[in-house]
Amino acid sequence: MRFASLIPAALVLTLAGGAFAQGEWSNRDDRFVVNFPAEPARADTAYKTAKGTNLTAHVYTAQAPATSIQAGIYSVTVVDYSAAPAELATAISEASDAIRAKGMSKYDEAGAIDQIKSQRLTIETADKHRIFAEVLAEGNRLYIVQAATPLNVPPPAQFQASIQILDANGLRIRYRRVGSTERVN
Repeated sequence: MRFASLIPAALVLTLAGGAFAQGEWSNRDDRFVVNFPAEPARADTAYKTAKGTNLTAHVYTAQAPATSIQAGIYSVTVVDYSAAPAELATAISEASDAIRAKGMSKYDEAGAIDQIKSQRLTIETADKHRIFAEVLAEGNRLYIVQAATPLNVPPPAQFQASIQILDANGLRIRYRRVGSTERVN
């Protein structure tokens, strides 16, 4: 009798796990994985560095409905710095400055995703939204992960922290320590 009551519980856990996994989205060309709330759309755009160099960027954007607990706009911008590798050293700082300009900073600290140096920001905008951002660079790419949500929904911290950078083989890059080239995997 007890065994029969465990079957519905196991089924619920299995289905819940499957629903969560649907949010994980990967792009092998731009080498990242992130948990979008919906299927993202891609747009190609120009990205101008502080020195005025025009680079190619891909912007992946997904929007969660206003009635959802995840209400907001979620995006990952991947900028290809292979045409200007010398400018990559200041790319995180420059992209972070552009995000700071959007409102009042509530959190702004250096961080690390898989021991890849990053900048984490939370900005409150004049139109009552919160921007959670993670800016990092790996290889010749700059990654700008942003979620803009109304202040009355839970912070999208899980989206911000879900970014994983992949190598050319599609494997997650993890370093032993920040600034290291020694990988864990």
